[in-house]
Amino acid sequence: MLSYLLIMNFITGQEYERPSLLDFVGSAQQQTGIIWGAKQPRCVIITTGGRHGKNAGYNDLQNPDGTWTYIGQGSKGNQNPAKFSNSLLVDGERDVLLFTTREPTAKEIKENGHGGKKYRFQGIFQVVSWELKKATAGDRKDDHLIHFLLIETQNVFDKLELYISKSQPSHNQKGYFKEKLKDLGNNLTNKVKQKQSVTEYLYRSALVKDYALYRANGICELCTKPAPFITSLKMPFLEVHHILRLSDDGPDLPINVAAVCPNCHREAHFGINHEEIKIKLMKIIEEKEKVFWG
Repeated sequence: MLSYLLIMNFITGQEYERPSLLDFVGSAQQQTGIIWGAKQPRCVIITTGGRHGKNAGYNDLQNPDGTWTYIGQGSKGNQNPAKFSNSLLVDGERDVLLFTTREPTAKEIKENGHGGKKYRFQGIFQVVSWELKKATAGDRKDDHLIHFLLIETQNVFDKLELYISKSQPSHNQKGYFKEKLKDLGNNLTNKVKQKQSVTEYLYRSALVKDYALYRANGICELCTKPAPFITSLKMPFLEVHHILRLSDDGPDLPINVAAVCPNCHREAHFGINHEEIKIKLMKIIEEKEKVFWG
C-alpha cells in the first residue's frame, strides 16, 4: 500500500496501540519514544513520555501557542544531540508524527488482556529548534536534556490548506531571492537550528515557498503547462510541493521544493507513480537550480 494511504489511517485525535505505530514505519523498537524504520524513510514517530516518563525527565507538553516541547532520548546523564534517535530530529529531514501516551484503565486491561499503552495521534509536525536545558528537579536534576520545539504542519492529508504567495513573482526579484537566501546561510541545509524562534522558522518557510513560485514564473515545474487560472490577487495559481516530505509546509531547501499545478500536486502525493514523479521532479529542479544560480 502506498505511504500516503497508510498515513491516512492515522486520524488526528484517535488512539492506537504501539504495534500499529511500529508496523507503519517497519520497526521492532519496544521502548524508545522515537521510532523509525526503513518502511517510511520520510518520517519519524515520536511518543510522549506518559505517566512514568515524567519521573525520568520526559516532561513533554503542549505550549500555549499550540507548539509542543518534546524531550530527547537518553535515560541517564546528559542527553546527546548526536545520538542516532535524537539526530533524526536535529537533522530536520523528516516529518514528525506526534502521538501522546495514555496508560490504559483497569477496565481496558481486563477487556484486552494486556496493559499496553494507548497512543493518540496529534498530527504531523516539524522541528523548529532544539536546545539543551538543565533539569532543575526530579530524577534527572542537573542533567542537560534536549528540548525540541515542534510546530504542526498544514498538509494535504487533512486540512488541504495551500500556500499562496501574496507577491507577484517577477524577473527583477532574482537578486532579492539570492540575497535573502544567502541571509539564511551560504550553506543552507535542513539541519535544525538551536534556539530558533517560531517567527524565524515561519520567515524561512515563506521565503523558500515564495522563491519556488518565482522560479516557476507561472508555469508548472512538472508538466510545464501554464497555471490553470489567475487568482483574485492577479497571480497565476500554483501550489508548493515538498518533494522529499509527506507534508507541504515548513522550511526546506530550495532544491527540494517545486511549484506545481493542482493536478500534478495531487498526483505527486496520491498517484500510483508518485515515486517516479519524485525522481523526475528532483532532476527537473536540480537543472533549474543550476541555471538560476549560474
